[in-house]
Amino acid sequence: MKIRPTTLEDMLALSDVLGGERAAFYRRRMKHQGTVRTAWEGNDLVGVVYVTWEPALEASVRENLPGVPLVHKLHVVPQCRGRGWGAELVRDAENLEEVQLAGTLAAGVDLDNEAAVGFWERLGYREWEYGVVETVKELDKPDGTLEIVPDKCRIFSKVFDSASRA
Repeated sequence: MKIRPTTLEDMLALSDVLGGERAAFYRRRMKHQGTVRTAWEGNDLVGVVYVTWEPALEASVRENLPGVPLVHKLHVVPQCRGRGWGAELVRDAENLEEVQLAGTLAAGVDLDNEAAVGFWERLGYREWEYGVVETVKELDKPDGTLEIVPDKCRIFSKVFDSASRA
């Protein structure tokens, strides 16, 4: 497997594999402070993740995790799940210079996604003590429009010790 920054040329594969609506999220994020990373097995897309170092939209996250990069929309193609590719994408994100400089990486998890809770905990992430976060979810519509709706999530983070950052 190879993980690399996503290029505009990769957007066609993202759209083919994930669908146009889901790929639209990653396409928009390529213009932000952060990186969209794709995982490939040969020429086949197996996963994607967006890591941002922009200040969080949510005040509680900005206050309690200032300057901490955030993972958004970690996605592994369904037929490739359970093979370690999600963990590899997270490890790749953890090794980004911006994440190493911050010393911490965080992720929001949907309230009803217990499988994701277990995934993050297995990777050494712990749920923060500040409770559920009021946030928003972007819904890309088939007609190309974007709908933003209220949402809630749980925040998980991992602090890296100085030895792992050396």
